[in-house]
Amino acid sequence: MFNESEEAGIGVVVRDSSGQVIAALAEKVAKPCNSELLELLAARRAIFFSTEIGIHQPIFEGDSETIMKALQRRTLFSSSFGNLVQETLFHASSFRSFSFSHTLRKGNVVAHALVQRARLSFPLLVWMEYVPPDINMFVSADLAVH
Repeated sequence: MFNESEEAGIGVVVRDSSGQVIAALAEKVAKPCNSELLELLAARRAIFFSTEIGIHQPIFEGDSETIMKALQRRTLFSSSFGNLVQETLFHASSFRSFSFSHTLRKGNVVAHALVQRARLSFPLLVWMEYVPPDINMFVSADLAVH
């Protein structure tokens, strides 16, 4: 979330099985009430983006343990987020298979760099088979953690 405005950012990176970047996205959104809701919105956006680019068996990683566990267990962990969890899982069910996995924040640096890129950019930026040089330096760091 951006402290200086009523906006927040979402960063999504899509990799193939060898870790190569297939696509990336940086998007500005209205600032939600808390960081857990932002993480849930990011997971939902990752699902939509994966569908848009034709991914069929995604593995979604996020660094919010609470959100990833709720999606893994298919539980409605709070009444305020329950409908959004349910909607997110509904959209994910369109894939042949899918899973959710918690990763440490240091294993998610590309997504966080994309969030910072969203702060300085248009509402939505998408890259296919490429990430900008200022983001690319984080790709290797993520791969080293996995």
